[in-house]
Amino acid sequence: MNTCENQELPFQELIAECNTMLARMDTLQLNTLIERFGEEIDSRQILNYLVDGRSLLTYLLSRHIVRPDNLSALVAMAEVAERSDLKQIIGRYCYSPSGSSDSEDTCAIDNVFAYVSETIQNDWRNLARQLTLAEFDIANIQASTGNDQQLAASEMLDLFRRKRSNQDVLTELVSALRAIKRFSLAARVSELANPLLPSQ
Repeated sequence: MNTCENQELPFQELIAECNTMLARMDTLQLNTLIERFGEEIDSRQILNYLVDGRSLLTYLLSRHIVRPDNLSALVAMAEVAERSDLKQIIGRYCYSPSGSSDSEDTCAIDNVFAYVSETIQNDWRNLARQLTLAEFDIANIQASTGNDQQLAASEMLDLFRRKRSNQDVLTELVSALRAIKRFSLAARVSELANPLLPSQ
């Protein structure tokens, strides 16, 4: 699991590392990712441009889907490409604008989401519905991840996160876990996210 201590990897260096590693992505992995980001890819013309992992990353950067304060799409790319080494490199990076605690918040949310992805298993669809994700999105995630429940949960949470602000995601996640009666997981998330949750 990622931590935020002693992480010094500038964003541009991170992207350069990712470009190098994603260049070796195969066609099946690329197609899986294109499906995964189908909502953001808005024309057939763009599809003709997306010929490898690097061109997809460039496009996601241009649309601000991958950005210094949100690397969830980058983590999804590493997972689909089966590059645990790339996930480790992403783990060394933390967004740290001067005079802001956003880096700690972002890393804390990353850690919570990783924990939920590992733990939620077959309940990820129920959680997705409770988080008000569309059935279309749930079906797309199911189709693109097959029987990999952890990857499906991770992609679902990434999509949820992109639709919310950092301030809202953890509060909504805890409420949704309680609503689907995953009380022990909700309690663990509250514990992990305690500094970021608003006072009750």
